[in-house]
Amino acid sequence: MTSPPRPTPSAPQPGARSALPVPELPPSAPDHLAPSALPVPELPPSAWAPGFPVAWRSPADLAVAERQVAPGEPPVVPGRGGRIAGRVRPGGTPRMAVVGVAAAVVALVLGGLVAAVAGPSGSSGHPGSAFAAGVSAGARGASGPAGNRLAAGSHPSLDLPAATTAPEPAPPALAASGPVQSHEVFGYAPYWTLPQSPAFDVADLTTLAYFSVDANADGSLDQSGPGWNGYQSQDLVNLVTRSHAAGDRVVLTVTCFDQSTLDRITSDPGAPARLAAALVGAVRAKSLDGVNFDFEGLGSADQVGLTNLLSTVSHALHAADPHWQVSMASYASAAGDPGGFYDIAALAPSIDAFFVMAYDMNSRTQPSATSPLLGPAFNDATALEEFLKVVPASKVILGLPYYGYDWATVDGTPTSAATGSESPLPYSAIAGSGHPTYWDPVTDTPWTAYQVGTQWHRTYFDDPTSLALKAQLASFFHIAGVGIWALGMDGNDPAMLAALRGNAPVAKDALHGPPPPGWGYLTFATFQGTANIPLTPIDPPLSGSVQLVGTLSGIGTTDPALACLQSGPPLQVLSDTALPGLLLVQAATPGDCASALWTFPVPAPTPSTTTSTTQAPASPTSSSAPTTSTSTSTTTSTSTTTSTSSTTSTTAPGASTPATTTGP
Repeated sequence: MTSPPRPTPSAPQPGARSALPVPELPPSAPDHLAPSALPVPELPPSAWAPGFPVAWRSPADLAVAERQVAPGEPPVVPGRGGRIAGRVRPGGTPRMAVVGVAAAVVALVLGGLVAAVAGPSGSSGHPGSAFAAGVSAGARGASGPAGNRLAAGSHPSLDLPAATTAPEPAPPALAASGPVQSHEVFGYAPYWTLPQSPAFDVADLTTLAYFSVDANADGSLDQSGPGWNGYQSQDLVNLVTRSHAAGDRVVLTVTCFDQSTLDRITSDPGAPARLAAALVGAVRAKSLDGVNFDFEGLGSADQVGLTNLLSTVSHALHAADPHWQVSMASYASAAGDPGGFYDIAALAPSIDAFFVMAYDMNSRTQPSATSPLLGPAFNDATALEEFLKVVPASKVILGLPYYGYDWATVDGTPTSAATGSESPLPYSAIAGSGHPTYWDPVTDTPWTAYQVGTQWHRTYFDDPTSLALKAQLASFFHIAGVGIWALGMDGNDPAMLAALRGNAPVAKDALHGPPPPGWGYLTFATFQGTANIPLTPIDPPLSGSVQLVGTLSGIGTTDPALACLQSGPPLQVLSDTALPGLLLVQAATPGDCASALWTFPVPAPTPSTTTSTTQAPASPTSSSAPTTSTSTSTTTSTSTTTSTSSTTSTTAPGASTPATTTGP
């Protein structure tokens, strides 16, 4: 299968995005991550993941692995075969998350500036299109098929003992419940992790997906290979029984990654009936509770056939048991990609839940985050915003990675260029390496830099802190829940799953002292007719000259200490010469009920052919000057100019000084 080339990261292109109403904020409950400022979680040392080859067990071993493969063939990753999970639309450019509901989370996530070790504030900031999480760069070309065969080649063939007992069925209450829980924690359990599955924390999951068996081109199931061996194993029986006892659904993932097979199965008129019959039998044979489809291809030629195939099979599965869960994995960009492989809107009526693969959004050539929460390119918030335009929130699961990517780099600085292609590492290896952790405030993800001999490396990944922020994002959008690719890659670190459940503390400590008011909470407002503008709290004093330019209204916040501002008067909007491109919002007592200071980007100029008339305000206000060349600015108060001084500096790691307090 030929994968689309990643576009070269470039400056974000402005794009129009309609403002959506801000959803009602979720109540604080055990199953939701309450928006509160919490301390940095203690990250316990993680055991090595026994299911992975030695080459993935530490960054130091990675250098050895790189020398063991053929030239031009990087090590295979610990992900799924054939994944193109978060890829940007073919031929497209990285898209910027502009004002809209997704942007309302900025005020929350930019508070997470500290990971295990306070580090420099630099960032690559250039995630490109996404590639397959389970495919090496050398295997992504047209010369060979991708998909489950490659995933099988990436992991040892375990030849597990065949089952001698049958799984215990789901308890009656679970079997009679709706297909999707109100707060889903969905985890993939790949066949190669079955030997370590007794350590999986199934009590904190709601759905476990066994990954996987392949679909053939005619709609039958491939009854050979390691995936089928795992399906027939006693290890799976034990996992199903234990998961059912914990109140979890267990579903069977059926995969198809080969483009030729996808073309045939989506065009064969008899394939839907054959696949439906095979899956009904496979689910019943192991007392499972549904099916997860993971069909990943390219282009739009198969869209109609895929929709017909999955809709027909889903109808047959629900006819066999209306309580069975039918879900599907989809690219993070799929909902906003009419020329892509999926027609999400057409599939939505037949699918109970979409597992949005919000990972592999990193650049292939420049070190960057695989699952950026925010940032100048495609990210988690933008993916959810696009899905919620075509799919009910109750059908969306935000899929998150238990792995990261490592690059060899010129030096240890946060903007250093890569000298080779990406190489994957499971979180267990990254956490167990002992390298210092730094925080990227652009994408709200952790990273590390280290040396192997004289060669610098930089690794981007997700940890309990970044996953907790993503859990807050999921709660904010009221989606069905969160998901994991994949169980076992974290070394069964309980902090990872706790973060997704909402019980892990979120790092909200500021790098430079106590946090300012509003830190760690969502705050948004309306300015010049644009709603849902996210406000980022900052800590005065400021440097530069400050001038009044207008007011801001429609305040909304999740911070209880600032909630009184929601019914108060408009807040002053200021410009500061030390903050080009940003405006300040100030609330100050006694005129306001609380004191706080935020920033937000200067809105882009909007052409207008109408003339607005404003009645004289009861209190001094002004409207911002140049939205167009003919706009005017009027104020009834005298602008004051003040100058204060403050300096903040952060030292990035450098190749010449690896042993410092701010760098590796």
